[in-house]
Amino acid sequence: MPDIKTFRAETMNEALHLVRQELGPDAFILHTRQIPIKSLFPWQKERFETEIVALAGEETPSSKTQQSKPFQSIPSYSKRQQIASEASLRQRSNQPPVSNSRSRFSGENSMPTSRVTENRIHTPTSAAEPLAPGQPTLERSISEVPTSEAPKTEEAKTESARLERLVNERLDALQNMVEQLTQQVQSSTSPNIPPELFDVYTELIDSDIEDDLARELITRLRHRCSQEDLEHPERIRAYLLGMVESQINSREAIKVTPGQQKVVALVGPTGVGKTTTIAKLAANFRLRDNIRMGLITVDTYRIAAVEQLRTYADIIDLPMKVVTTPREMKQAVEELSQMDLILIDTAGRSPQDDLRIQELKNYLSEIVVDEVHLVLSATTGYRHLKKTVEKFSAVKPTSVIFTKLDEAPGLGSLVNVCGKLGQSLSYLTTGQNVPNDIEPAEPTRTANLVLGYERIET
Repeated sequence: MPDIKTFRAETMNEALHLVRQELGPDAFILHTRQIPIKSLFPWQKERFETEIVALAGEETPSSKTQQSKPFQSIPSYSKRQQIASEASLRQRSNQPPVSNSRSRFSGENSMPTSRVTENRIHTPTSAAEPLAPGQPTLERSISEVPTSEAPKTEEAKTESARLERLVNERLDALQNMVEQLTQQVQSSTSPNIPPELFDVYTELIDSDIEDDLARELITRLRHRCSQEDLEHPERIRAYLLGMVESQINSREAIKVTPGQQKVVALVGPTGVGKTTTIAKLAANFRLRDNIRMGLITVDTYRIAAVEQLRTYADIIDLPMKVVTTPREMKQAVEELSQMDLILIDTAGRSPQDDLRIQELKNYLSEIVVDEVHLVLSATTGYRHLKKTVEKFSAVKPTSVIFTKLDEAPGLGSLVNVCGKLGQSLSYLTTGQNVPNDIEPAEPTRTANLVLGYERIET
């Protein structure tokens, strides 16, 4: 009996994870749709859940080579005779017929909306296991089945043939239903996802691109590709690369003009690598470009962070100031007035701590800051990234630096922050090595990394 199940989650990525976790990587995706969730209050924004109807696949040599295809032929059923015998056995023991599955159908596309589970026939495993009153024993049921030594009556033969025919008809009807369901899904997987682009859609989801943005890209891709283009995967990939690239807003890397002072601050939540990133920038500007520069740190909450930056400053031979109040910040900038570039390292602030973010704003408001780079980790989920961007908008960031690209399972967060949150990227960091493992966020390179067409060298 095919194991058809329905999974629901807040995002497509979470729903696909549930499918893989329960049905394995060979599961057939039969249907996907967005289901609105009723809000408790009328002023709340409407929310949606993603629903996936999936069918457990069979592990065959041919299926291993086709795991990337979302739709495959439905496996045949080869145990009809065994099922017919079980049905005959139930009939003779006055048991009600066993229902192999339960399903409830909605009016939409005649698609099953509830989970279908298999009720397996239970038989006692030992003589000590109790039976319900009046229930015939397994030995009695077997003894009642006609054998070759006890000739069947015409009536028994007719009844056995009728039951076998009935079971076969029901199996045929079930197989036809699943095949029709698969064909329907192939013809209309989703209002926005044509079957021939479903592989591309799942690749976008696996890259951690948000579902609504992935659907938007697929819709644009469907309108862009001709029928001939759809038969050439390399053309589809080329069009998709251009569309993802168009979603990435990049800001020019930090430019320093001798004789004109520029003040740049790095802000962000805890643990994203601000101090290491500022050390990379300082080393490159000082050692590669020979820029006159100084460092300021207000990260007095973590003594280790101050000592780490001081070590870098001593190695690179840079002046460094430690400030603990907004007034000291203004004084430190005045003391470094002869420098062409001042980099400010700030303490990590939790997006939940409005008081600390306001304190950071007070520090920066004492001076003229030319650029504020919000440092985010590529390993962070979209919901947390969104909250972080919203909270740190109080300090008016001009661009985003994404760190830890080498640690992230997918780089879709880079596209989400640009395409959905309207931010611009300035730098990407791809490791812990100082002064290496940092590069300007060039759109084509970034899009190739997001789609997996290029790899980060480690």
